Amino acid sequence: VASKLEVSYVVTLYPLSMATAVIVKNNGARPVELTAAVLSHIKFDKRRGTAVEGLRGCPYCSHPPPASGFALLTPAEAMKREESGWFGGGGGEEPRQGAWTVEENLYTILKKKVSRVYAAPPEERKKRIYNTAPSKFTTIDQSSGLGFRLVRMGFEDMYLGSPGGMYDKFGNDYFLCTGPASILVPVVVGPGEEWRGAQVIEHDNL
Repeated sequence: VASKLEVSYVVTLYPLSMATAVIVKNNGARPVELTAAVLSHIKFDKRRGTAVEGLRGCPYCSHPPPASGFALLTPAEAMKREESGWFGGGGGEEPRQGAWTVEENLYTILKKKVSRVYAAPPEERKKRIYNTAPSKFTTIDQSSGLGFRLVRMGFEDMYLGSPGGMYDKFGNDYFLCTGPASILVPVVVGPGEEWRGAQVIEHDNL
């Protein structure tokens, strides 16, 4: 008998924040493995001066974003390596897909193309105790001065992607694609169980 899933997507608006939640209930007789992400696109005024703060010390690997009809970059475009040039700095060469490294910088510079998953490596998660990815980080836009705090709930992965030189195919504005996800290790929802994951975006200029 095929599993039956009940999926709810709830968006709640507050004066200075927005919460997006996914609620999955397994009404079937078998466990279901769930791979999902709640991704948002955040606009920046200019390519220079864009960064996020709050990921230092967290492991990450290069990884394509989930395929989506709403994505601005396809998984293949996101993973295409960018030539070094005027904007080639800001953290050195991207690691190859599947190779793990640790974020060493206080500010993760986003002027070049990146497509990363920040999370505990799957092998680490087999241990009884391990360090998870930060539950929140803050965007920095030096040009506009606007910042947003992104909070992860339920999910164990955090996706972070920037378009690098490919941003101009969409116009003059630079952007960041980010959000909590279960990309590396699927969430298992047992029969009769309910799972919840969410993202909160808060205005950080108060």
